[in-house]
Amino acid sequence: MKLGYRVWGMGYGVILLILVSCATFKAKAPENFAEYNDTPSGVFWSSDKFRAISSDGVLYRVSEYEQKAEASTDFWREAFLLKMKNANYKQEDSLNITLAGKPAIGYIFSFANSASTDLYLVVAIQSKEKMLVIEATGETAKFEPHKKAILDAINNINID
Repeated sequence: MKLGYRVWGMGYGVILLILVSCATFKAKAPENFAEYNDTPSGVFWSSDKFRAISSDGVLYRVSEYEQKAEASTDFWREAFLLKMKNANYKQEDSLNITLAGKPAIGYIFSFANSASTDLYLVVAIQSKEKMLVIEATGETAKFEPHKKAILDAINNINID
């Protein structure tokens, strides 16, 4: 789905960054979203990626990565906030999210492009081994009606 690649590559919308010490996760699509696979043909679909989309184009993605550098949550938060500020994102709010019983630090950003304003959100939990990245993106007007369902889906992610 080329639209998804374009939107993700441009960094529009909501991104939830969650650092956790786990090897795998189980995610489900938010309510009124459909799961999809945009992996090229012939490539094995691994359990380290999950994608879903709403009928109005709001994207939801969960990815897992090895964390290459060990640092404190404060380090990752400050590094990310600086990167977002330098990319002209405006911090709108902060969130408190708990995943797998661990408190997380969260932020909501907005980004104005030529056609609309999109949202961007980050939540982080320190890890030594893995980084779980949860992203949702879309125009603010389209994203807002899905916000509760997205947060519910995040709260229901199972971490092994």
